[in-house]
Amino acid sequence: MARDDYFVIVYQLMKYLYECLKRGEKPEVDHLQASYYSIPENYWKYILVSLVQEGYIAGLLMSPSKSGVAFGDLQDTIITPKRIEYLFLLQGAENGVG
Repeated sequence: MARDDYFVIVYQLMKYLYECLKRGEKPEVDHLQASYYSIPENYWKYILVSLVQEGYIAGLLMSPSKSGVAFGDLQDTIITPKRIEYLFLLQGAENGVG
């Protein structure tokens, strides 16, 4: 898969958010920007909106805007248990556990 594939970006983001949660830290804003992943802004917004709607991230407020959607404080973004479970299962599969 290419580094800009949806699932690659989502995995990197979820892994980062989970590490922040375990350390008791808020995520750095630069890790929550399209530029960090070298992708277009509209693609990044699509990813964030889908993750919120699917229940994989929480704490991120969304508001309609002229450009489609505006986000609240990115540092309030957290991973949900639903996605932590997925990461755990994926890691187990990678390590031959399961």
